[in-house]
Amino acid sequence: MPNIAAVGQAPPARRLPMALATWALISLVLLLVLVLLVVKVTRGSTTIAPLPVSAAPAGVVQAATSVSPAVFAEVGAPGPPVLEPPVVLSGQPPLVIDGKTGVVYVGTEFCPYCAAERWALVVALGRFGKFSDLGATSSSSSEVFGGTKTFSFDGAKFQSSDLAFSSVEEYGSSPSVTAPAGYTLLHLPDAVQRQVLRHYDVSAVVSDPGSLPFVDVGNRMIAAGSGIGFSPGLLQGLSMDQIAADLNSPSTPVSQAIVGAANEITAAVCASGGGEPKSICNSPGTLAGAARLGLP
Repeated sequence: MPNIAAVGQAPPARRLPMALATWALISLVLLLVLVLLVVKVTRGSTTIAPLPVSAAPAGVVQAATSVSPAVFAEVGAPGPPVLEPPVVLSGQPPLVIDGKTGVVYVGTEFCPYCAAERWALVVALGRFGKFSDLGATSSSSSEVFGGTKTFSFDGAKFQSSDLAFSSVEEYGSSPSVTAPAGYTLLHLPDAVQRQVLRHYDVSAVVSDPGSLPFVDVGNRMIAAGSGIGFSPGLLQGLSMDQIAADLNSPSTPVSQAIVGAANEITAAVCASGGGEPKSICNSPGTLAGAARLGLP
């Protein structure tokens, strides 16, 4: 904000009586305390009571988490159009969470690239374990590729003997009704997620630090922003049922993009976890994803 200079000679300064100055100071302190209290209560309400998320249709979850091995094999590496590819890391310690190979997702519900990446993550991780309480949402209509139908990880759980999935949706898809302007705050990243962001969401690793989603697969592959590898535009205008139906048709652009990206995620999980389980890690689709990324 520009400074406004006084014009002409300033009037003589007048001193306030001591009592009046004291009461003014007390009033200012009380006002500041009240403002801080209001801000704290307002921010707290967005994290303690986030907007409810509808449950993802059971048929959609089943279709996305049980893609046929033949489809994974036929799709292989991601099909066109490929945007910025994921980043492959080397020489990093494996990401381990609760004694298992770790995958970290940081995103928001309003973000279209997050919407697209959630499909690939659900398809890939569905090979290693079972999701429960997946939500259904869509990216904000105010963003590019608005209204992209997708899952939400807000409140979702993942069980696996081989893999640990740590996810957070920081903001919802609805505009906030309280200050500051923007989208409704849902959750803040936890300690594990913050540590991963601090190490790998930096310019030395990704081209646009701070862009979402941010996905770390075992410290072997980073997918950030448009680096998920395919455009959310492929999904725009489609319902969740339509997207799920396309997943098991390997010739469709939706399947080639999502299942192809899932093969890359699977390859990174296998590279970080020592190539286990072999039934997944040695499958043709996974090997094609590994070859695309240059992973062993």
